[in-house]
Amino acid sequence: MFQRRMSITRLLAAIASLTLTVPAAVARDDTGKVYRCETKDAVSIQKDGTLNKLIGEAVLKPFDKIVIDVESGHVTYPSSGTREEWIVQKPGSGDDDYVLFPGTARRFGMTAARVVTHFIRVRTADTPPRFILVTLSYLVSGTCALAHD
Repeated sequence: MFQRRMSITRLLAAIASLTLTVPAAVARDDTGKVYRCETKDAVSIQKDGTLNKLIGEAVLKPFDKIVIDVESGHVTYPSSGTREEWIVQKPGSGDDDYVLFPGTARRFGMTAARVVTHFIRVRTADTPPRFILVTLSYLVSGTCALAHD
């Protein structure tokens, strides 16, 4: 049990570490890529540190078919009809990886610690492109495709 908790802790620490290395400058993609993402898997992180796939299933629908515009930072949730403004950053010089975090992070002076527990990462170099959405309560992952209006 202790080893399992340590593995989960290491996984979350690795995700946080990768996100903390994101450069401070906001990057915009001039090609106007918009991705529609389909959720494939989700787990919730329970109070005891274990992962629960059954409870995670409940978050699949709200995030299914989300539309991520890596140029503007708009994230649209078709299940609820809401649209949020996120900040887009690129972790490196390549054009194939994006990290998004809530636009409220700057307005409310969120710390890096808060940002690394609520972000979306889109890797467009993969075929199909993949995404992961991380919050302190759950992880959602899936695949994306270019959205066509």
